[in-house]
Amino acid sequence: MKQILDELEKHSCDAYVAYDSSENADMRYASGFLASDPYIYVFSRDGVATLIVSSMEETRARYESTCSIVTRISAGLPELLKKYHDPNLATAHMIRNFAGPRLLIPPSMPVGFAQKLTEVAEVVIDSGTIAEIRSVKSEDEIAKIRYVQKKNEIATRAAVDAIRKSEPDERGILMLEDAPLTSERIRDIIHFALRPFNCEDIDTIVSCGEASSMPHARGTGPLYANQPIVMDVFPKSELTGYFADMTRTVSKGAPSDEIIRMYDAVQKAKELAASMIRPGITGAAVYTAVVEFFKAQGYETAGSSGFTHSLGHGVGLEIHEAPSLSPSGGELKEGHVITLEPGLYYQGIGGVRLEDMGVVTSDGFDSFTCFEEKLVL
Repeated sequence: MKQILDELEKHSCDAYVAYDSSENADMRYASGFLASDPYIYVFSRDGVATLIVSSMEETRARYESTCSIVTRISAGLPELLKKYHDPNLATAHMIRNFAGPRLLIPPSMPVGFAQKLTEVAEVVIDSGTIAEIRSVKSEDEIAKIRYVQKKNEIATRAAVDAIRKSEPDERGILMLEDAPLTSERIRDIIHFALRPFNCEDIDTIVSCGEASSMPHARGTGPLYANQPIVMDVFPKSELTGYFADMTRTVSKGAPSDEIIRMYDAVQKAKELAASMIRPGITGAAVYTAVVEFFKAQGYETAGSSGFTHSLGHGVGLEIHEAPSLSPSGGELKEGHVITLEPGLYYQGIGGVRLEDMGVVTSDGFDSFTCFEEKLVL
């Protein structure tokens, strides 16, 4: 946590203080403690990390976290509640008494509580230092993300196999086991394939035909033959909290010539991006190269048509985190786990997206994704 120490010294602060639940990725990363209710994380200028938790959580916190553990009672909260009555104000005084009069706080701290803290202490808002620390993954984190991606591929395989086994009826609707194959059924297949591995899927995208022209349309209703089906699957391990991310576009039967050409261009764009990844290059440079490649292939972007999103993003305890491969994307570093996900989208035609995930190494891009790219099933 040297970067936090540097920030504390830079701003002449006594401690870094966060107040949130472990649903906040920075909080989970820094504390190693899982709790659905808010607790307090303090990192002092002398390099000591402390959690202030309820007495009910003390034993579990000592078991899960490497931080020092202090209860709210021992930190003096009951007496402060008698004096101030307002729980947030009393908690703010408790933090000030424990951590010091000048505090560095994360930009994600709830504004209501941050305002109470400003009443009792000097407050400096951090620029997002822990998120920056999190963006460079350790070998252990990389192994955890690789694990989730392997399970992602098992689940996506089950979904692709279901589409492959389906047959269209006279309306072109894909049928499987005498029932329409829908976006919802495919999501169920993915969900139940992930459950044995303690992985959960949230908001999985299975969009078909016209819906696939909207990058984040979740998809609903029947899937159709000869239409692009975009499947974007990003499960999270319930045990470790780490995500994986992969997108494939398939079609049961040959889609239109336009979709076939788009698929070829997207595939080549992803290969181009992968060839450019190395420490020191900026996400903006890789993004721009893909934009120029699409232009050269005749795919201009205008409004909601064309290549309408960033090329990729970091993946870790959040599905979207630093770094960014976008017009504002900064320098890539060894240890960044990123996606490469070019896509093309046109109303009246449909959409195509392909997405791999891997880590930036000294040698380039080490892809975690081992799932084939095959448009026509």
